[in-house]
Amino acid sequence: MINAKDVIRMKVPYPSISDNLAVSAHMYICKGTDGTNYEFVKCQTLKPYMLTRKICNHYVDEKADITRNPFQRTTRIDCDKTFSTSGVRYDERLKTAVRPDVCQELYDDVIKELYADGYDKITVNETELLSINHLVMAG
Repeated sequence: MINAKDVIRMKVPYPSISDNLAVSAHMYICKGTDGTNYEFVKCQTLKPYMLTRKICNHYVDEKADITRNPFQRTTRIDCDKTFSTSGVRYDERLKTAVRPDVCQELYDDVIKELYADGYDKITVNETELLSINHLVMAG
């Protein structure tokens, strides 16, 4: 079962199934679950252009640290939006291998940043999500 603070790798069809998030897997922190409802926050390796261009208004930058997170490189956690689903299940094998979750302190920082000015909750197209992730199953 995937729970709050768990980190999974998956492809997300956003903004469309042919965009970058759908073509390659990214890490997502589970913000929370309620029955079959899941909400995820996107993580991606911090790139030089992100330091000069305002891609996100709210974010948390986190250095790789196995005691805190499963990231292999410094990572930007996008706190402007979450991705939500309600009719799919996530296989345990989607969890990151080196560490399956983030520490409580990092999770709290992400939640605080999400609620700083509010965030967009994006409902994922579940049919497309299922078609690009073999470890995501219909509810």
